[in-house]
Amino acid sequence: MLTRFGPSGNDALFYEQAYKSTVQAPEWIAKMGLTAFEYSFGRGIRMSDATAKAIGEECAKHNIAISAHAPYFINLAREWEKSYIYIERSLHMLKLMGGRNLVVHVGSQGDLDRALAIKNCKTNLKKVLSKLDVGFDFRLCIETMGRYPAIGDYKEICDICSVDKRVIPALDFGHINCLMQGALSKDELLIPEIMDYCMKNVGAEKMQNVHIHFSAIKFGAKGELGHLDFQDAAEQFKPLFEPLVKYIKAKKLSPTIICESANRQAKDALMLKEKFKVF
Repeated sequence: MLTRFGPSGNDALFYEQAYKSTVQAPEWIAKMGLTAFEYSFGRGIRMSDATAKAIGEECAKHNIAISAHAPYFINLAREWEKSYIYIERSLHMLKLMGGRNLVVHVGSQGDLDRALAIKNCKTNLKKVLSKLDVGFDFRLCIETMGRYPAIGDYKEICDICSVDKRVIPALDFGHINCLMQGALSKDELLIPEIMDYCMKNVGAEKMQNVHIHFSAIKFGAKGELGHLDFQDAAEQFKPLFEPLVKYIKAKKLSPTIICESANRQAKDALMLKEKFKVF
């Protein structure tokens, strides 16, 4: 069983320590005592192939598992052609970087009926997958969201993951805590219940290497408001970590756990790693 921990993006400490380029991130992450890194293409894909290859070489050198986050512009509830372009290009870059997991937001409900929006996501995702020919063994990690109009909650994500063996959940417990208005910060039974639901509905094979985001996230009546850090966040914005650790160890899972804390992703990821050893 190997659970990997790491940050998403280069946080403030990276630059404070005089690092400048993402190509240097794998070395820095390894020196921090972490083993994973998630590169975000959220605002668009502007990286050159040469840079992607260089990052991949550094990840291999320092034993860093790399994943990527596809652009936020994807909306499979509405269409698939543009979404296909974003996903295909993201997978191309991920292959060059030596990764396998691509995190994807499937889109928002908008003015559609909720059931129709989810049905569209499943239909359009199948179309995307049928056209993809990227030449490596990838996993699309469909992320749970933190705002109510977005698709989806963890049950919706499990439903969408049924479309193909290459589609697995990306369980963002900070987002789930937003939708549940802080319940994951108080009730230690909820995370095991969520994991059990996912195990039952997507299967143990997909959950073996489930992709996880674990962060403190501020929420309001409409859901997610913004990412925080574990040091300064109020308790209701911090999902309990111990129940997740116990579940992972009991089921002998090997997830990747990415921390997206505001400004101190690596430090908080390291804190989670150290807690993982203790619990």
